[in-house]
Amino acid sequence: MKSAKKIVLAVLMIAAMAMALCSCGGANVDGTYVVTEAEGKSIDEALKLYEAAGMSYTAEQICTLKLYDGSKFTLTVMGNTMAEGTYSATSDKVTLTAGAENIECPISGDVITISAGGQSMKVKKK
Repeated sequence: MKSAKKIVLAVLMIAAMAMALCSCGGANVDGTYVVTEAEGKSIDEALKLYEAAGMSYTAEQICTLKLYDGSKFTLTVMGNTMAEGTYSATSDKVTLTAGAENIECPISGDVITISAGGQSMKVKKK
């Protein structure tokens, strides 16, 4: 359970940092992305720990990044909208924008890596 709390905490910290993101325009990456990894650990590890503690979650319930309308994003963590803003994309990165700061997120195939505040997570397109 302690490990699951660390993973969820890492996701929440990233979400908090995502509130200060920025953007532009480019490649079509619209879609829903679900967390697969946080701090180098598979989200499946956290899901198993939750299950062992009598709680049932899916990766989609833990963290979802939705890119839509060619320029908007919403980051949802544990059912709560943690950040909303705009995004731009090139063939190798997505730049998220909310407020006055940008977070440049490498993209490889259908996986986006979000790093902020010394924390990182990967989200994969559904």
